[in-house]
Amino acid sequence: MKLSILIPMYNAENYIGNCLESLIHQDLAEQDYEIIIMDDGSNDSSVKIVNNYLKAHKNIVLHVASNSGAYTTRNKLLKLAKGEYIYNLDADDYLVHNSLGKLLEIVTDNQLDILGFKTKETSDLTDYKLLEPIRTHDAIISTGTEFVENNRHSRHEIWWYFIKKDFLDEINITFNKNEYNADVLFTLLVFLKAETVAYVPCSIHRYVQTQDSLMRSNNFEIISKRFGYIQMMISNTSKLINELKKESNIYNKTIINNITFRRDVFTFFNITDMITAHFKTKYIKEKIALFKEVKAYPITNFIGHEYNSLYYRLLVFIINKESILYLIISLKNATRNIISIKKE
Repeated sequence: MKLSILIPMYNAENYIGNCLESLIHQDLAEQDYEIIIMDDGSNDSSVKIVNNYLKAHKNIVLHVASNSGAYTTRNKLLKLAKGEYIYNLDADDYLVHNSLGKLLEIVTDNQLDILGFKTKETSDLTDYKLLEPIRTHDAIISTGTEFVENNRHSRHEIWWYFIKKDFLDEINITFNKNEYNADVLFTLLVFLKAETVAYVPCSIHRYVQTQDSLMRSNNFEIISKRFGYIQMMISNTSKLINELKKESNIYNKTIINNITFRRDVFTFFNITDMITAHFKTKYIKEKIALFKEVKAYPITNFIGHEYNSLYYRLLVFIINKESILYLIISLKNATRNIISIKKE
């Protein structure tokens, strides 16, 4: 078995059929790859749709769990995988047709630990065409640390790369309990441990922009949960950065700065988003205290060349001055309350 495609599923009736269609239209024999789906307690027609595909394709397998959570489910899927390589995919995303065979040829020829490729954000469910050829000589090979050093803006999601199962078993890394941001730490850890990484500059993955996801909800309770997951990820990434700093003989300054920059981007926008979402001053103080504990606050690596403007410099200055920050938040919330009273 060359490849295991692992898909957690929850109420994905609008997307899972399209996802599977993209996976069965590939340049691989069915015996060379498996598609393992684990349903996490769906109450729509997702399971029925998958069962229809099971009848026609022997390489599709369905397991049923019960509200375990996305990354608990992913850990279960990792244990079930039989392929030489693993690919983690979301049920609402899909791949271009006839791309997996060539990608597997590249990983096999180069005995890679990880192979990455481009993704394309879309709301179109029919963008199956490969726009550029996948050429072996275009694969840029490096170590994982070199990749992190040279790709400051690489994505942290798990659906833009294949990973060798033996390598993953050897380093013994799984997803942590952060149900919606566990891929950030997972991706960083596997890349920092990988000896052979390649990247193919071809758009293979389609990242479908859905309106009903946790990350785009307008429900305040769901927003609060989302903020909590991001804050947990910031904390976990900060702990990793603090460990890397102790091993400066292995991880150079650029690697640490690149990871710190990404962490600080998350921290900056988490704080500004909390203010915009009208969280109370007490709540924001508690979260900033949490950031302080792991040395994610004050924010030091955010500006760089990416955000080097007067606007962002001013905002970082205000955020890092707690007395000014809390005064502004209190005034903002008080003004909002007065306006709400007048409307009533």
